[in-house]
Amino acid sequence: MGGVQDEHGEKVRESQRQVRYDYKNRLEGMMRKFSWMLLVLLAFSVYAEDEKEVVIESLEGLKGVTAKKIIWKKDGAKMVSIPGGNKTKPFWIDTTEVTVGQFKKFLLESDHQFDTKLWRNIYRFSATDKSPIIYVSWDDAKAYAKWAGRRLPREEEWEWAARGGLKDKIYPWGDNRSQARDYANYDGAGGKDKWKYCAPVGSFEANGYGLHDMAGNVWEWSQDWYDDNRTRYRLLRGGCWINDIKALNVANRCSPAPYFRQSYIGFRCVVSGSP
Repeated sequence: MGGVQDEHGEKVRESQRQVRYDYKNRLEGMMRKFSWMLLVLLAFSVYAEDEKEVVIESLEGLKGVTAKKIIWKKDGAKMVSIPGGNKTKPFWIDTTEVTVGQFKKFLLESDHQFDTKLWRNIYRFSATDKSPIIYVSWDDAKAYAKWAGRRLPREEEWEWAARGGLKDKIYPWGDNRSQARDYANYDGAGGKDKWKYCAPVGSFEANGYGLHDMAGNVWEWSQDWYDDNRTRYRLLRGGCWINDIKALNVANRCSPAPYFRQSYIGFRCVVSGSP
């Protein structure tokens, strides 16, 4: 009888050992899965930290910023960091052209003089607050940039940003003309281009740096003069909705007088610095 009990007791102890062994294995397996999950979450959090948009109030606020995207608090402009090149130092640039809504905010909060008669034409060709502001002179654009705490881009900065990291390409998206309607609003319609006049900003694909409408929609004022005479003509870049595809060449330049206003002229802003 005692032998039977001993045998039974041994079986119970063996069963308990097996349960403990199985539990230990399951626990170790769960710990391994948990460790992998932590690693994935850590990697994601680092990526999210890098991708998140930080709200910036001034140039001083850019110090120590590691994010690649920011929101400029004054006018709500989204901006991205552009690496330095052979002719440029790192800088930040608006991802889209300045909008009608942003420009109206500027006029409400500043004493800048702007002919109210222009609004009828503005809304004819740029119909919503999310469409690019047009009929702005170089002085209007400069005044806005100063109010916002930014500036107009130098020509080298504009072209470097427009190329989106590509080298020696014709357009901001490359050399393929058949892709133009995916990236630009220009004369005619087709593909993503459904607008007769100005399209709301950001309606088309972005270039390699995340910038929209670097070709087409509206010509954009540069900070620079057109040539070394520095007396008569300012500089526009980018082409517009009224142009054919030839004008979308990323190296194309236009030379209006600084007081010139039209239904196809707007701008975007930049600030110096790097993350």
